[in-house]
Amino acid sequence: MRNLERRYRSLLKVLPGWYRRDREEEMVGIFLAERTDDLDLEHSWPGWGETWAVLGLAVRTHLAAGAAFTGVPARVAWRGEAVRALGMLGLLLGLYYATAAVVVVLADRHGPGPVWWRVLELAPFVAFAALLDGRRTPAKVAAAAPVVVSVLSAGDVRTALMSATFAVPSLVMFACLCLGFHREAPTPPARGSLWWGGGAVLLGVVGGFATGTGLLLVGLVTAAVRVFAFVRGDAVFGRALSVFALLQLVPLVVLAAAWGEVTAERNVLAAVLLLAVVAPVRRGRRVRA
Repeated sequence: MRNLERRYRSLLKVLPGWYRRDREEEMVGIFLAERTDDLDLEHSWPGWGETWAVLGLAVRTHLAAGAAFTGVPARVAWRGEAVRALGMLGLLLGLYYATAAVVVVLADRHGPGPVWWRVLELAPFVAFAALLDGRRTPAKVAAAAPVVVSVLSAGDVRTALMSATFAVPSLVMFACLCLGFHREAPTPPARGSLWWGGGAVLLGVVGGFATGTGLLLVGLVTAAVRVFAFVRGDAVFGRALSVFALLQLVPLVVLAAAWGEVTAERNVLAAVLLLAVVAPVRRGRRVRA
């Protein structure tokens, strides 16, 4: 085996085993088809274009939707669906915060006058609509806007650290959105998604008027929906909600450990979220393949 072939095979190890078993030899043959020079075969490396193509394929196969690939194991399809569900939960959380921000501004309880970049807070609405329309790239770009807002709004070090702590759930779910909704992934069903989106907007209105209850409201709704998923036997949605609840525990733990901000309300919320994390899921629905 020449060095170049060995390097190609090492690169292909980022692909899942079930895919490599059927395609590795074919792919290596294609990569090496026109590279016959002995010096090239000993000292060259895979090109950047080939590397990015393989990495993109790795994402699509590790988080396969099942429709574009044959022989996808059930656990892989299950994982892909769970990641996409978590990405959708991130968009719903963005709709909640965006609506609450609009309510606060309209109620004139936002402090200093808004600056131009506050328009970015409305980006989750754009991202949600774009994803339901099948426009994945615009949806991902728009979903990144709240991250920009949090960076621009950070002031002193304490505020910046606090913003970063509360941004952890959104960052993880933004990554799930980007990775899960690859080009082979199905578009979320519009009818059901609009119902969930409307619920997030309604909660945002409540959270906007009841300032300071946002974290508690999101946590309690998460636990309630987790029970709903369990009753329905939706294992994929249930596991995504468990991860969602775990992410919400991060700010509570940091607030308690780093700043000593412990209240009875937050203790109750932490206990509820912990139950949502460890509660079993019922595998009553077969993952679509």
